[in-house]
Amino acid sequence: MTTSKPARKKAPERRREIGLVALPEETLLEIEVDGRCLGRLSCSPFQRRELVLGWLFSQGLIAVAADVSSLRFREDRAGVRLRPAGAGAGRRFQPLQVTACSGGEVPATMFAGLPALSRDYEFTLAQAVTLMEQLPARARMFRRHGGIHCSMLADMKARKILVSREDIGRSNSVDKLIGWGLTQKSDFSRCAVLTTGRISAEMALKCLHARIPALISQTTLTGKALAIVRRSGLTLVGHVLKPRPILLNF
Repeated sequence: MTTSKPARKKAPERRREIGLVALPEETLLEIEVDGRCLGRLSCSPFQRRELVLGWLFSQGLIAVAADVSSLRFREDRAGVRLRPAGAGAGRRFQPLQVTACSGGEVPATMFAGLPALSRDYEFTLAQAVTLMEQLPARARMFRRHGGIHCSMLADMKARKILVSREDIGRSNSVDKLIGWGLTQKSDFSRCAVLTTGRISAEMALKCLHARIPALISQTTLTGKALAIVRRSGLTLVGHVLKPRPILLNF
């Protein structure tokens, strides 16, 4: 009588991971306003208070930081309570998620009633370049692992950077600037946003809503953003560090 030996189990293949370095952190932050979930942001897990305040402002849910009665974080949830005067805005809020970039809720009527903006300050392309050249030194998280955007809020009358903020989402980095500005009661009308990110519709709308009259980017803009810029008077500089920059309403 012959018996066959049991077949050896094949050892699982060991797959190698090569080239991993420090990676940017990502969290999914749920924003709950007066008990109702109004948004989930894919974002970096730092400066979350500024992010939430800026997001609430950009969505038209608050006008000033004092409109928020309380803001508490529990793990990946931001619990917001609005003061009674603004509570109705949260109940009426119906966002349309823009999948191209987290944080970009844009109303379906985005071209209706665009505010008209005009600058009461002058600046030159050379001055914009000088301000943008300060960005790499401020992009601490980008230097560590890449894969993250940096935006700066500049006082264009004083020609100085007020604050810089980083996030994996370009829209989030701008919301953080706005949130910081709200807490500092900044005069946005004398400011500009400088960013590493592409200028899409929601980026232009955030600046318009805050009445920040100039938006300066290292890269380009989308066709929707161009339509918003032309109709609103927002000053936009694209490809600011390249030999042939884009200048709109300049």
